[in-house]
Amino acid sequence: MSYEVETTRRGYRLNQNGSVLSEVLAAPGATNSVFDFLAGLTVIFAGQGDAALLGFAGGGMIAPLRKAGAGTRIYGVDLDLAGHELFRRVSQDWCGEVSFEREDAVTWLERREIPFHVVIEDLSVPTEDDVIKPDVSCGPLPELIRAKLRPGGVVVTNMLKPKRMKWDDFMPGFARGHRSACVVHLREFENRIMVAGDFACSVRQLSRRLGKVLRDIGSDQADQFSLRTFR
Repeated sequence: MSYEVETTRRGYRLNQNGSVLSEVLAAPGATNSVFDFLAGLTVIFAGQGDAALLGFAGGGMIAPLRKAGAGTRIYGVDLDLAGHELFRRVSQDWCGEVSFEREDAVTWLERREIPFHVVIEDLSVPTEDDVIKPDVSCGPLPELIRAKLRPGGVVVTNMLKPKRMKWDDFMPGFARGHRSACVVHLREFENRIMVAGDFACSVRQLSRRLGKVLRDIGSDQADQFSLRTFR
């Protein structure tokens, strides 16, 4: 296990080099963190469909997803098994349809034949003192994800602040080839979240819908974000 497990009032938190990899809650609910946004966008675009979670860790987005009432089927993949084992011990009774495979995300996605309504890219790798996006996120992964989306599907990317490049050097890969791309800017976190795909709703409409989902699950992040078109 390459991270620390912290006991919280509502479950557990997986920490790595000062970053929170996942929140594992004992019951459906808001995490009041980045995972609420990943869940909210999945609710909006996947609904009762299928979603791939690349970088499962402890399944942090699943508690807010189920609190929102979404029956989305989650297909998770991660190289580390420990986070999923903790998730199962804590969340098995209410987590719904969640499957998991221990494998490299690219290899797993390449052999998938059935496309997804949403692909959530939440991959990260540790350095000596930080957590960064893996090189594959800047390389072949965005194009592979596009090939694995259903018509009208979207990719949701949890973007960590790049160390060796600017935000605008990192984000175009995930936006390329999609009809629309928007970026969620978070007031309380360094992360940014991109959603890209074949969707027609405006930034204002999407912002309203995302804010409503967050309020409905009781997240304190409901008014702590702004959403902008990616250009």
